[in-house]
Amino acid sequence: MSRYKVLVYTPLELSQSSYFLTGLFMLAEEGKLQIEVKQDFKLKKGRLIVADHKVKKVNKPFPKAAYFKLIDIKNQTSISFATDTYDFDNQFSAYALKHCDFVFKRNYLQKNIDFLPLNKRAKMYKMGLTFKVYSDLFRKNKTLQLGFLIVNLKADFKIDRHSLSRLYKSFKKHKKQIKLLKNARLIEQYNKVKKGDENIVFFQTRCFSEEYHEDVRRIHEQRYHIIKLLKKEFPKYFRGGFIPSKIVNNRFADAITDVPTEAHAYLEALKNAKIVIYTRGLANSPAWKMAEYLSQGKVIIAERLTTNLPFELEHGKHLLFFQNDQELIENISLVLNNLDLAEKLSRNARLYYENYVHPRENAKRILELMTPTKL
Repeated sequence: MSRYKVLVYTPLELSQSSYFLTGLFMLAEEGKLQIEVKQDFKLKKGRLIVADHKVKKVNKPFPKAAYFKLIDIKNQTSISFATDTYDFDNQFSAYALKHCDFVFKRNYLQKNIDFLPLNKRAKMYKMGLTFKVYSDLFRKNKTLQLGFLIVNLKADFKIDRHSLSRLYKSFKKHKKQIKLLKNARLIEQYNKVKKGDENIVFFQTRCFSEEYHEDVRRIHEQRYHIIKLLKKEFPKYFRGGFIPSKIVNNRFADAITDVPTEAHAYLEALKNAKIVIYTRGLANSPAWKMAEYLSQGKVIIAERLTTNLPFELEHGKHLLFFQNDQELIENISLVLNNLDLAEKLSRNARLYYENYVHPRENAKRILELMTPTKL
């Protein structure tokens, strides 16, 4: 029997939390640890926001934090920890920093963490790259799904004349998310790597449903500009564009993708590509695309990440970074013509994924930071 047990408290969302939970379920399946899912309906409000070199607290929900307890059965001790997968590098869960011993943040930026009080700063650790992916055990866990549904109904409940209609809408929305798990991409699909046999330059992306923030508008314009640039400079090789949506159809109709958009078909299209383009996520967060690209050993041309990673991606070793249009075009041309460099980048990208990004490996690394022995 494993020495360690992890209590998984039901999260408020299933997309961002899927990555770490998948890693835990994989380790449990191998007998490295035990897992117990616990229903947790407490609404853990409170955010710490770093702005203008100060920290302020606001009483808002923090839905992208997931909570766990690591139990050492042999020593009868336990450690509380959380994963913070929120996009914003300057916002933190006040509840997690008060009640947990460790907090692993996806969009970790040291210069913002340095503004936190010392006792809270000491709890912060780098989570690394993540992406939306599931294991079969996670996808079929009914306790997790029921807890997710109930905690979200509780979060959406408010006594007024719209209470019943709001609960009904919330139930439909979150029940739909649970149903989508049946067709979710499983980790096994990322384990199978196909070498791109054509010089396809691949960049498929999306627009957010609403331009509620200036940063969202900038992201949309940047992605549109890059799609148009790639179409112009590499008409023979470029595949991709925007996934159709209301905003895309109204504003960027000349940049709609020529690649399938259904999740499984998209992954197959990615597998067929040789060269892939990466741009930042919301609030400079690391987009899921980076982990997906690494998993398939693609030749990655990327906008530089601002996130501090546990193991940094190196220019010329794992990928090539670009800062402007000229560098983007030059880097693509370079790897189209330099087969040895392209092969090296592809090989090292996949190794980086296997060692540091695969959900099992990263979950193991995170747990072993908190344990006296290896799993």
